[in-house]
This record gives sequence, C-alpha cells and structure tokens, in this order.
Amino acid sequence: MKIKNILLVTVISAATLTSCVSKKKYVALEGELSNTQSNLQRTTVEKDEAQRKLDAIEARVADYNSKISSLKESNDSKMEMNDLTVMSNNTKQKMRTTLAKVDQSELTKAKTLEDSINLAVSYNLKKSITEDSESDDVQITIDKTVVMITVSDKLLFKSGSYRLNSKLMG
Repeated sequence: MKIKNILLVTVISAATLTSCVSKKKYVALEGELSNTQSNLQRTTVEKDEAQRKLDAIEARVADYNSKISSLKESNDSKMEMNDLTVMSNNTKQKMRTTLAKVDQSELTKAKTLEDSINLAVSYNLKKSITEDSESDDVQITIDKTVVMITVSDKLLFKSGSYRLNSKLMG
C-alpha cells in the first residue's frame, strides 16, 4: 500500500507541476486575450457602422433608380404625345392658311398633326419649286425627318439640251 500511495502522490505531483504555466506567461496570454477581445469589439463596431453606411447608400441608389424610372416613363409618355404639338400661335396660323390651300382630298387622308404638317410642308415646297411648271414635274414625299424631292428631267433640262435650265440656276 505504501508503494501505491507513493505512486499516487508522484503521479498527482507530476500532473500539477507539468500542467501549470508560469505566472509571467499566464499574464502575457491574458493580455493577448484582452487585446484580441478589444480588437474584436472595435471591428464589430466598425462593421456595424460600415453596414449602416452601406444600407444608407443602397437606399439612396434605390431612390435614384426610382426617380430615373419615373423620369423615363414621363419622357416616354411625352415622346408619345409627340413634340410637334408644341407650336407658336403664329406657326399654327400659317399652317392653317397653308392647309386651306391644300387639295381637300389630300387633307382628309391626314390622320395626325404630323401628317398635316407634312402636307403643309409638301405644298409649300411644291409651290416654291414649281411656280412655272406643272405639278407632276415635282414629287415630294415626307417621312418624319426625311424629305424626298423627285424632279422630272423636263423641269431640269430644256428639250434636247444637256445644260440645266437657267430658271433653276437662280
């Protein structure tokens, strides 16, 4: 039994002596733990602050995207209404005067304001080009922003001549 007691005391003392660390090492490790915990706390606060800023930025971006969408829809609806609806009163009066001179069968084909404006422009162009010639000598087609003017050769040249008609030269 004595051997057992000695063996037991030896094992217990060996276990307690080897498992202990020096006070200096313990204090150093405790200091590192404290520093790590304070770093963790600081970075957690910084993360929360950064997340709050990110949420604010995302909210502003969503607001801006909403405004952009609203403006695009507004712009699209205005484009559908057509920019041609905005005219001065003087221009409207001149257009009415010109349209009164246009062939009424042509005028009845006009479905929109743009069609009416195209008729008025076509009438004025034909009138200025064909003052001395027949109306069949000039064909004018207007398609949105493109004006196609087709002039017959008998208006451009005298019969049997290769020179341009002097009336057209100015």
